[in-house]
Amino acid sequence: MKKLGVNKTLDTLWATAAFVLTVLVFFPVLWMILCATRPNQDLFVFPVPIIQKTFTLDAFRVIFSQADVPRSLFNTVFVSLSATLFCLIIAAFGAFGMSRYRFKGRRVLQFYILMTQMLPVILIAIPFFKVFMQLGLYDTKAGLILAYTSFSLPFCSLTLLGFFGGIPRSLDEAAQIDGCTHLGSFIKIIMPISKTGLVSTGIFAFVTAWNEYLMALILTNSNRSQMLVVVIGKKIGQYDIAWNELMAITALASLPLIIMYAFMQKSFMRGLTAGSVKM
Repeated sequence: MKKLGVNKTLDTLWATAAFVLTVLVFFPVLWMILCATRPNQDLFVFPVPIIQKTFTLDAFRVIFSQADVPRSLFNTVFVSLSATLFCLIIAAFGAFGMSRYRFKGRRVLQFYILMTQMLPVILIAIPFFKVFMQLGLYDTKAGLILAYTSFSLPFCSLTLLGFFGGIPRSLDEAAQIDGCTHLGSFIKIIMPISKTGLVSTGIFAFVTAWNEYLMALILTNSNRSQMLVVVIGKKIGQYDIAWNELMAITALASLPLIIMYAFMQKSFMRGLTAGSVKM
């Protein structure tokens, strides 16, 4: 009975801690939505009402009436999806090659890939700017796709290397006995087995491209290529801030990520743990 009481107390403590953590995580999101749907004159009312009585979508109407918001939203979706696709394709082939073939300098290559993750983005911003200007990629969606692919590629390669390294080579050999080539066994056997790893690395690459601000600001100069995060930054003026519009466009930028994680959280969590056993 005493042990049962201790276990019940621990369960209560864990449940309380989980509830507090949930409130701390979701309160900023709730506050963002409330500010986006609140009239502008009610934003600075004190004390803050516990129950909001007036809801309005004027802020959303305003941001969608501005030409730069729909265009930047399209740019963000297109660039993020394209960078994720290219990153997964290149990382999958590279990780499969490093996991299945033993060649001189293999460990050095893996160490070099890991080292690239230690460089801060601000350190390579100016070189990227100069190179892109010379190549004609400045202020283009192709330049942003190339930049974001290079940012996520090292992490995705190392993550998929852990997945492919944990798959027995006997599956490759069995496929080759049945007539598959190395490429065929990779596409038909390895890729389907590594679906959770592809999902988790794909989410990482997508979120990286979606949320990145510095390179999006430096490598673009017009609405034709501008990302949504840059437009959000423009809502902060020198003398005033349109808070309800800022919260509305921030909610618009956050919604796709929330929906994506809500539908893919199981695959994402399995992907984070499954590839950490062997590398």
